[in-house]
Amino acid sequence: MILPINYNHIIQAFILQLINDAEYRKFIHNQGYLYKKRCYKMFSFSRLNGEFKINPHDKTIEFFENVNLIISSLDENIIRYVADSLLFKSEFELMNQKIYVKKIEYKDEEIHNNRLQIKTLSPITVYSTIQKDSSKKTIYYSPSEKEFSKLIIENLKSKYLAFYKLDEEKVPFNENFVIKEKNGSKSKLVITYYKNFIIKGWHGLFEIKGDPRLLKIGYDAGFGAKNSQGFGLVEIL
Repeated sequence: MILPINYNHIIQAFILQLINDAEYRKFIHNQGYLYKKRCYKMFSFSRLNGEFKINPHDKTIEFFENVNLIISSLDENIIRYVADSLLFKSEFELMNQKIYVKKIEYKDEEIHNNRLQIKTLSPITVYSTIQKDSSKKTIYYSPSEKEFSKLIIENLKSKYLAFYKLDEEKVPFNENFVIKEKNGSKSKLVITYYKNFIIKGWHGLFEIKGDPRLLKIGYDAGFGAKNSQGFGLVEIL
């Protein structure tokens, strides 16, 4: 299977096509869950995992034999629709190439502890947008900057309130939230082009401390921003 090196938008479209309910697919694609004028799609996915080689001349990546893809969502409907499509049809097309489903696995991780060690399956991206002169500028933050933790906790709170349709005053969260690189490890900057836009994210091992309810949101829907574009998916170590 051969794909462009920056294939996130292709996998995102493939996942949305697996939602065979047209109205629900439209809801997830166009809107999602709203909170304070922000919309959250509540799903994320990993990088493709398998043996591959990079073809620098035509900027493609070629995968050999088996490839694994992990899809995660806070919204059980998304998982149900995706699973139904994969179970009842074994052959699909990706950029005019036939692909076959060999195996499906399902896992639901309960989180009761307020401390986690995680590994990214797709980069975590954290950013803010500022107005500069007559244009907008996007600033990306690294794990060494205080904005990294601050914006991640704000994002998790907004996802929680959006999904459960709650007012912030009714859900007091412990503000003692920290995400940092795991001791002895160094995260790696990953630059991805998504439909001609540059997105900067960080791959690595992280330690997180926070309210278990919010950690569960991050585990299911993704940490940081742009989750439905293939960012912020993690596994627990």
